[in-house]
Amino acid sequence: MAHTDHLPEFVGHVNGEATLSFRSQAFLAYWKDVRGSSPVPAAEDVRPSDFVSLLPYVRYMRWRGPDAVVFTVWGTALSEWMNVDLTGRNVFDFLPEAERPVEIQRLKNLHLVPCGFVQQRRVTDISGMTRLFEFLTLPVAAGEDGEPRMIGPGSFVDSVPGERVELADDPKTVIHSFRYLDLGYGVPD
Repeated sequence: MAHTDHLPEFVGHVNGEATLSFRSQAFLAYWKDVRGSSPVPAAEDVRPSDFVSLLPYVRYMRWRGPDAVVFTVWGTALSEWMNVDLTGRNVFDFLPEAERPVEIQRLKNLHLVPCGFVQQRRVTDISGMTRLFEFLTLPVAAGEDGEPRMIGPGSFVDSVPGERVELADDPKTVIHSFRYLDLGYGVPD
Protein backbone atom coordinates (compact mmCIF):
# COMPACT_ATOMS: atom_id res chain seq x y z
CA MET A 1 0.00 0.00 0.00
CA ALA A 2 1.31 3.43 -0.93
CA HIS A 3 2.16 5.86 1.82
CA THR A 4 2.03 9.57 1.14
CA ASP A 5 4.94 10.69 3.29
CA HIS A 6 6.80 11.72 0.12
CA LEU A 7 4.64 14.32 -1.60
CA PRO A 8 5.09 14.99 -5.32
CA GLU A 9 6.92 18.18 -6.25
CA PHE A 10 4.62 18.93 -9.20
CA VAL A 11 0.97 19.41 -9.96
CA GLY A 12 -0.68 16.83 -12.21
CA HIS A 13 -3.57 16.59 -14.61
CA VAL A 14 -6.73 14.54 -14.32
CA ASN A 15 -8.24 13.28 -17.56
CA GLY A 16 -6.34 15.99 -19.42
CA GLU A 17 -8.20 18.69 -17.47
CA ALA A 18 -6.93 21.47 -15.23
CA THR A 19 -4.26 20.73 -12.70
CA LEU A 20 -4.74 19.45 -9.19
CA SER A 21 -2.85 20.83 -6.21
CA PHE A 22 0.03 18.64 -5.10
CA ARG A 23 -1.91 17.53 -2.00
CA SER A 24 -4.94 16.52 -4.08
CA GLN A 25 -2.70 14.67 -6.48
CA ALA A 26 -0.97 12.78 -3.66
CA PHE A 27 -4.26 11.89 -1.97
CA LEU A 28 -5.84 10.72 -5.23
CA ALA A 29 -2.88 8.37 -5.78
CA TYR A 30 -3.31 7.00 -2.25
CA TRP A 31 -7.08 6.55 -2.72
CA LYS A 32 -6.58 4.67 -6.00
CA ASP A 33 -4.02 2.38 -4.39
CA VAL A 34 -6.28 1.61 -1.42
CA ARG A 35 -9.35 0.85 -3.53
CA GLY A 36 -7.46 -1.72 -5.60
CA SER A 37 -9.88 -3.37 -8.03
CA SER A 38 -12.99 -2.24 -6.14
CA PRO A 39 -15.02 0.78 -7.29
CA VAL A 40 -14.33 2.52 -3.94
CA PRO A 41 -12.14 1.62 -0.97
CA ALA A 42 -13.64 -0.15 2.02
CA ALA A 43 -13.97 2.05 5.10
CA GLU A 44 -11.61 -0.17 7.10
CA ASP A 45 -8.91 0.13 4.42
CA VAL A 46 -8.66 3.92 4.74
CA ARG A 47 -6.11 4.33 7.53
CA PRO A 48 -4.76 7.73 8.61
CA SER A 49 -1.40 6.11 9.38
CA ASP A 50 -0.99 5.70 5.61
CA PHE A 51 -1.28 9.45 4.93
CA VAL A 52 0.23 11.10 8.00
CA SER A 53 1.79 13.94 5.99
CA LEU A 54 -1.61 14.80 4.46
CA LEU A 55 -3.72 14.28 7.57
CA PRO A 56 -3.64 17.97 8.64
CA TYR A 57 -5.38 18.83 5.34
CA VAL A 58 -7.90 15.96 5.22
CA ARG A 59 -11.66 16.09 5.68
CA TYR A 60 -13.44 12.81 6.35
CA MET A 61 -17.23 12.88 6.23
CA ARG A 62 -20.19 10.54 6.72
CA TRP A 63 -23.80 10.65 5.67
CA ARG A 64 -26.02 11.00 8.74
CA GLY A 65 -29.45 10.96 7.17
CA PRO A 66 -30.68 12.23 3.80
CA ASP A 67 -29.68 15.88 4.32
CA ALA A 68 -26.76 15.68 6.73
CA VAL A 69 -23.09 15.01 6.07
CA VAL A 70 -20.97 15.31 9.20
CA PHE A 71 -17.23 15.95 9.35
CA THR A 72 -15.70 13.15 11.42
CA VAL A 73 -12.19 14.49 10.74
CA TRP A 74 -11.30 18.11 10.04
CA GLY A 75 -7.52 18.44 9.71
CA THR A 76 -5.52 20.73 11.95
CA ALA A 77 -4.19 22.80 9.02
CA LEU A 78 -7.77 23.37 7.88
CA SER A 79 -8.71 24.43 11.41
CA GLU A 80 -5.80 26.86 11.54
CA TRP A 81 -6.53 28.35 8.11
CA MET A 82 -10.26 28.73 8.67
CA ASN A 83 -10.09 29.60 12.36
CA VAL A 84 -12.61 26.88 13.20
CA ASP A 85 -12.64 23.13 13.85
CA LEU A 86 -15.60 21.68 11.96
CA THR A 87 -15.33 18.16 13.42
CA GLY A 88 -18.83 16.95 14.26
CA ARG A 89 -20.54 19.68 12.23
CA ASN A 90 -22.89 19.28 9.26
CA VAL A 91 -21.29 20.28 5.93
CA PHE A 92 -24.52 21.90 4.76
CA ASP A 93 -24.68 24.28 7.74
CA PHE A 94 -21.83 26.24 6.14
CA LEU A 95 -23.34 26.64 2.70
CA PRO A 96 -25.84 29.23 1.53
CA GLU A 97 -29.37 27.79 1.46
CA ALA A 98 -29.46 28.06 -2.35
CA GLU A 99 -26.32 25.87 -2.74
CA ARG A 100 -27.47 23.03 -0.45
CA PRO A 101 -29.63 20.97 -2.87
CA VAL A 102 -26.88 21.01 -5.50
CA GLU A 103 -24.20 20.00 -2.99
CA ILE A 104 -26.38 17.22 -1.56
CA GLN A 105 -26.82 15.76 -5.03
CA ARG A 106 -23.10 16.10 -5.83
CA LEU A 107 -22.17 14.17 -2.70
CA LYS A 108 -24.79 11.49 -3.40
CA ASN A 109 -23.40 11.12 -6.93
CA LEU A 110 -20.01 10.11 -5.54
CA HIS A 111 -21.43 6.75 -4.51
CA LEU A 112 -24.03 6.38 -7.27
CA VAL A 113 -21.57 6.48 -10.18
CA PRO A 114 -18.87 6.16 -8.38
CA CYS A 115 -16.75 9.21 -9.08
CA GLY A 116 -14.92 12.02 -7.32
CA PHE A 117 -15.00 15.77 -7.62
CA VAL A 118 -12.78 18.80 -7.32
CA GLN A 119 -14.29 22.04 -6.12
CA GLN A 120 -12.41 25.30 -5.93
CA ARG A 121 -13.60 28.24 -3.87
CA ARG A 122 -12.30 31.80 -3.80
CA VAL A 123 -11.19 32.81 -0.31
CA THR A 124 -9.96 36.22 0.77
CA ASP A 125 -7.09 36.32 3.26
CA ILE A 126 -6.56 39.04 5.87
CA SER A 127 -4.38 41.06 3.48
CA GLY A 128 -7.31 41.24 1.03
CA MET A 129 -5.70 38.85 -1.46
CA THR A 130 -8.06 36.35 -3.07
CA ARG A 131 -6.74 32.80 -3.27
CA LEU A 132 -8.17 29.56 -4.63
CA PHE A 133 -8.90 26.83 -2.11
CA GLU A 134 -9.30 23.34 -3.56
CA PHE A 135 -11.35 20.49 -2.10
CA LEU A 136 -10.87 17.01 -3.56
CA THR A 137 -13.70 14.72 -2.48
CA LEU A 138 -13.66 10.95 -3.06
CA PRO A 139 -16.10 8.20 -2.06
CA VAL A 140 -15.42 5.56 0.57
CA ALA A 141 -17.75 2.61 1.16
CA ALA A 142 -20.04 2.53 4.18
CA GLY A 143 -18.57 1.13 7.37
CA GLU A 144 -20.25 -1.19 9.84
CA ASP A 145 -22.62 1.65 10.74
CA GLY A 146 -24.01 1.64 7.19
CA GLU A 147 -23.06 5.29 6.62
CA PRO A 148 -21.32 5.99 3.27
CA ARG A 149 -18.21 8.13 3.63
CA MET A 150 -16.30 10.75 1.64
CA ILE A 151 -12.70 11.82 2.08
CA GLY A 152 -10.18 14.19 0.61
CA PRO A 153 -7.82 17.06 1.27
CA GLY A 154 -8.41 20.77 1.17
CA SER A 155 -5.62 23.23 0.46
CA PHE A 156 -4.75 26.43 -1.29
CA VAL A 157 -3.95 25.76 -4.94
CA ASP A 158 -0.99 28.12 -5.01
CA SER A 159 0.52 27.37 -1.60
CA VAL A 160 3.70 25.52 -0.89
CA PRO A 161 4.10 22.96 1.90
CA GLY A 162 4.28 24.63 5.28
CA GLU A 163 3.13 28.05 4.03
CA ARG A 164 0.88 29.85 6.49
CA VAL A 165 -2.17 31.66 5.12
CA GLU A 166 -4.05 33.97 7.47
CA LEU A 167 -7.79 34.12 6.90
CA ALA A 168 -10.30 36.52 8.36
CA ASP A 169 -12.21 35.37 11.46
CA ASP A 170 -15.28 34.57 9.35
CA PRO A 171 -13.96 33.78 5.88
CA LYS A 172 -16.57 33.94 3.14
CA THR A 173 -16.00 31.57 0.26
CA VAL A 174 -17.42 31.81 -3.24
CA ILE A 175 -17.61 28.87 -5.62
CA HIS A 176 -15.08 29.27 -8.41
CA SER A 177 -15.19 25.93 -10.22
CA PHE A 178 -16.50 22.39 -9.92
CA ARG A 179 -15.76 19.26 -11.92
CA TYR A 180 -16.42 15.58 -11.48
CA LEU A 181 -13.47 13.19 -11.76
CA ASP A 182 -13.88 9.99 -13.74
CA LEU A 183 -12.38 7.25 -11.55
CA GLY A 184 -13.05 4.54 -14.09
CA TYR A 185 -16.87 4.44 -14.00
CA GLY A 186 -17.84 7.67 -15.74
CA VAL A 187 -19.32 10.83 -14.30
CA PRO A 188 -22.89 12.04 -13.73
CA ASP A 189 -24.65 13.79 -16.61
